[in-house]
Amino acid sequence: MPVRIRLRGLAASAALVAASALALAGCGDGSTGAQADERPATATAAQSPSASPTPTEAPATTEPAPPAVTLPDHTGRKVGGAVLAAKAAHIDYTVRLQGTGRQAATWDLDEEVCEQTDGPDGVTFTVPRDGRDCAGRLLHTPEPVPTPAPERAKDTGTGGTGGGTGACELTSPAGNCYADGQFCAKKHRGLSTHGRGGEYLTCEPDSGGTWRWSDGVVG
Repeated sequence: MPVRIRLRGLAASAALVAASALALAGCGDGSTGAQADERPATATAAQSPSASPTPTEAPATTEPAPPAVTLPDHTGRKVGGAVLAAKAAHIDYTVRLQGTGRQAATWDLDEEVCEQTDGPDGVTFTVPRDGRDCAGRLLHTPEPVPTPAPERAKDTGTGGTGGGTGACELTSPAGNCYADGQFCAKKHRGLSTHGRGGEYLTCEPDSGGTWRWSDGVVG
């Protein structure tokens, strides 16, 4: 009887050992799976093709503007001397009429240079239009329509050259009418007026280059 009880105890111990082995086997399988899951995945990164460098545009080159010719300024001088100076310097020149932009076909060598413009292609001299000065004023006052002569002013005896007929369009700085052969003011050069005796006078240079009032009659 005691022998049976011992055998039963041995059998129970064997069964317990077998169950523990099975449990351990199950845990070992799970451990292996966990290690497999935790194994880092090997990823192959796609290598992007290297971008080709963008070509840079070369900066545009600007041709430097040709320098302007150099010629001493002849503004206010005679165009004849200005033309000779341009020829002596081997510089191309153009003469244009003021206010029109047109090239002058002919010009008087004594005409005044109203403006000088230097450029890369040469120099341009601007001269006044026919019958005008650089300010655009008429050089000669048109002869007025004849009108009855006003009454002569009485001589007051205060000296001077007298007032003349009183029909003088232009007068001297003293307020008197001009006479033939008399010097004329610089501001009146090229202009015309009636003189003290009623004659029609024009301020123009005489044979010696002096500006005088003249009725156009020699002597």
